[in-house]
Amino acid sequence: MKTLFLILFSAFALTHQLSSQWVYQQPPVNTSYYITMDFTTVNIGAAGGVFLSSDFFGRAAYTSNSGINWLTSTVPDSLRVITKIVFINSTTAFCSGAYNLDTTAFLPETHRYDKRTLQLLPQYQSIGGNNYKGLFMRSTNAGISWSPYGTLPANVYYLKGLHFVNANTGFASAAYDPSGGVNDGVIKTTNAGLTWSALSMPEIINNLTGVYFNDINTGYAVGYDRVNDTARGLILRTTNSGASWSRQVFSNAGEISGISFTNVTTGLAVSLASPFLSEPEAALLKTTNAGLNWFLVNTFEDVDLFNVDFVEGTSTALIYGTKYLPSFENADFVAKSVNSGTNWIEQPIGINGCLLFDAELLDLNNWYLTGGTFGSVTSPVILHTTNGGALGIQPVTGEIPLNYSLQQNYPNPFNPVTNIKLSIPEAGLVKLVVFDVTGKEVSTLISQSMKAGNYVVDFDASSLTSGVYFYKLTSGSYINTKRMILVK
Repeated sequence: MKTLFLILFSAFALTHQLSSQWVYQQPPVNTSYYITMDFTTVNIGAAGGVFLSSDFFGRAAYTSNSGINWLTSTVPDSLRVITKIVFINSTTAFCSGAYNLDTTAFLPETHRYDKRTLQLLPQYQSIGGNNYKGLFMRSTNAGISWSPYGTLPANVYYLKGLHFVNANTGFASAAYDPSGGVNDGVIKTTNAGLTWSALSMPEIINNLTGVYFNDINTGYAVGYDRVNDTARGLILRTTNSGASWSRQVFSNAGEISGISFTNVTTGLAVSLASPFLSEPEAALLKTTNAGLNWFLVNTFEDVDLFNVDFVEGTSTALIYGTKYLPSFENADFVAKSVNSGTNWIEQPIGINGCLLFDAELLDLNNWYLTGGTFGSVTSPVILHTTNGGALGIQPVTGEIPLNYSLQQNYPNPFNPVTNIKLSIPEAGLVKLVVFDVTGKEVSTLISQSMKAGNYVVDFDASSLTSGVYFYKLTSGSYINTKRMILVK
């Protein structure tokens, strides 16, 4: 197994850091993996997933206080899995998934427990038959309880992706074959999920993971298809609300696992690592012309990227999944971009065995991630940051310095992240503040008691405009100020 690194091109770079300011929340442990989440306000959100023992059972949770407390939602006993949750107003939410017809032969694919592989594997069809069917549910109390709703086409065995463009019109990616990965398509509702109809596909599609619409007409479905018996990444595109679709296959990418747009023209798509490439790598694709063309931006070795999300209307995006270590174990993988995917800063969280499946980026600062711990049936993961995953303060060495010092930031000029090193010879209150040229405080990087030591502080200026800024260190009687330049 190769050591994780980003394939570097001359114009692209990944900066490795030690940790980021993500806080683990306490979700109910009756769930193995939270596969999806959505928030309708800063406070109110819901998560859904699966409990894996000898069988599959769907689970859900909700919060009304920004995740300080997560409580178990009421779901049908027959629920198999929730794959996608979408709020359409402050109280009403929809979700996709499947329900159990029988509780036999629900054997998972051991290397991946996400929404693409919770279907019954073909080799077990003869044991248990068709043991599940597709399920659409509704909550009218902000995720506290869920009930089946509406009527799906009879041949829908699994709903994996879900996207509503308004309160009535929604799209879902559906599996039409019980064995999975054989015949998928997109279904549509125009009456808030009461009835659904299957849309015509360009041909038989092997697998569709998710669906995403910029507006009622322009949308995308992603997954994989087989060309000459080789699986390759797939993006379908429609400009007429699903009446017809164009098809793009990517030989340089594995299964396309997620897609997100910041506006009608600029979007990113990510893939799983393709086993058919000479160097198995996850791919990051980008479009700047509303999906007419996609080009490869970066590749990530020994990583599976499960999804990508933009803070809509900004250049800030997050990719996430899992990375495979040389020890044959895996750990979380999260990276942030503030320039629409050109450069990425990895944000290691440090959770061994972690797989991250979904995120909710409420604004530039308030973000959630959700997933679970590989190999454990009762270790779900929900993470929260209130500063956009800022990388924070890290000790450089264990040595105690003799004197105070504040070093020049590096790089300088910078865009948009820079490092500031400082030395504190004795414990006490430390403040490190950034000002603009008018003397207005624009960011407080440190305001807390700290032990003596040498530290490096990461400053992310993605929300600031180009110009000259000053950073000031105050600790005890020591005061020092230095100048830095932000160039965008």
